[in-house]
Amino acid sequence: MLPEEKIYNYLNKCCVPQHPDFILVLGSSDLRVPKFAAEYFLENPVSYIVVSGGLGKVTNEIWTETEAQKFSKVMIDLGVPSEKIYLEEKASNTGENILFSKKIIEQYDLPHREGLLIAKPYMTRRAYNTAAQQWPEVKWSTSAEPLTYHEYLELVDNQETFIHLIVGDLQRIKVYGELGFQIPEQVPTDVWEAYKELVDRGYNRYVMA
Repeated sequence: MLPEEKIYNYLNKCCVPQHPDFILVLGSSDLRVPKFAAEYFLENPVSYIVVSGGLGKVTNEIWTETEAQKFSKVMIDLGVPSEKIYLEEKASNTGENILFSKKIIEQYDLPHREGLLIAKPYMTRRAYNTAAQQWPEVKWSTSAEPLTYHEYLELVDNQETFIHLIVGDLQRIKVYGELGFQIPEQVPTDVWEAYKELVDRGYNRYVMA
């Protein structure tokens, strides 16, 4: 197995939801995410959707609309009622996705016993770890489009950038857990060895110093 595939598989953490009150969709440049979220919403009894995302390190170079605006348009076009969607348009990282969405949910006094996080496949573990730390009162689950590493790789615009991104995301699982931004998690030895191998090969664009 390629080291980058090993990292992708580890980062892809999907937990079957029980009875979520709401969906929290994490913004990104991947417009398959809102499509998957819309399909889930239309097939399952969920009260509402919060779409969170301003402009991040990738989208601020390619879009003028916020991630939340882009995502909501996709979902509305697929049949999600606009009144069921709440937009959070300021977040620029995962922690802000959770905290800023929490403010909106509490502002409108929306039910939030259980929440389903929907994101890119390789963002699901970090999303879960962040939400579990930043808003532990909610019972969290995660879901994403079911794509293998090789399937996802074929869909990305720039495969080199994609590998840089997952290397940086894995480092954040470890570092942010140690800093208290996420729940702490012991990264398996073989996965961390894959990380070090890729960093040694120059995949360090999004690695924190």
